[in-house]
Amino acid sequence: MALRAEEPFSLPRKVPPPDFRYVSLVPGPSSAALSLAAGTVGLGTVAATLHRVGHHPIALGLALGLAGALSAALVLARGQRGALGARQVAMIIVPWGIIVEPETAPRILRWPAIRKISVLVSHIMEGGTPSEVSSTVVVTTDRDVLSGRTQGNAGLEGLMANLDAYAAEAARLVASDLDGNEPCGDGAIEPVIPDLLHRAEALCSTAQGAAELGLPPGHYRSVAARVASPETVTILRAALESSESPADPRPLAALVAGLLGARELLPELLRLAVSPHPIAAAAAKAAALRLGAPQSRAGAIDEVAAFLFEEDHDELARWTASAG
Repeated sequence: MALRAEEPFSLPRKVPPPDFRYVSLVPGPSSAALSLAAGTVGLGTVAATLHRVGHHPIALGLALGLAGALSAALVLARGQRGALGARQVAMIIVPWGIIVEPETAPRILRWPAIRKISVLVSHIMEGGTPSEVSSTVVVTTDRDVLSGRTQGNAGLEGLMANLDAYAAEAARLVASDLDGNEPCGDGAIEPVIPDLLHRAEALCSTAQGAAELGLPPGHYRSVAARVASPETVTILRAALESSESPADPRPLAALVAGLLGARELLPELLRLAVSPHPIAAAAAKAAALRLGAPQSRAGAIDEVAAFLFEEDHDELARWTASAG
């Protein structure tokens, strides 16, 4: 899903970025296997009860009632699972979307392609206290329904609550200007990082760019000093926090901050590094690493690689390494 440049844009509401980094899911047992296991346990319980109580009419009635309840529960469970129609697959959930079957022929699902995510948590009782055993994550797209399991709580409450907002943010076109009025190509079908790097360099080295950024005057060999002034930091911070312009100026602002050595903007860059928008996140990671942020905080550009064009990934990796 992509927005045309003339369409007004604003995020549905101010939402926190994804609060997870990596959730791995494995194919779960089939509905038939679950029903068979439950049925075996349930009928075994009924048989044991009948053996203990003999043929006392009241006890026999209770046991047969238990059997009927178990049968009804199994029918209901089978009906619910059948309605989901989920295909069991291995998946990895990261802040930029979902990688389906990562060990074979991976299929990439960005947030705009996902209609719904739900989590079903299984519990057991331990000393009278419920304990979470596993989570079944169900992912619904326009084409199919996918399901996978993980041990314990999947920790995806924030994703379920903010999926629509993440999809809207990830669908935003990248801007080639700091005001967010000029889209830079179509990020859904072509690389944009080479153009953004060229534009960032022009902002830092030309008279027009220096005026736009409020750069300090240079010496006789340059039109401006490649050092961020307080005014420059203010301009870039506003672009890094932009959410209402037609196109997204945050990737460009991140690259300019990296070129100018604007370490004052590291907090904003580190927050942007987990943005649901893969290009914004990758540019922020690259800029933060270039400014000296530890990889343990900024993360690696490779984390976003599956959601980037290969050219975009390689250009950012080279640009980050060139600072050293």
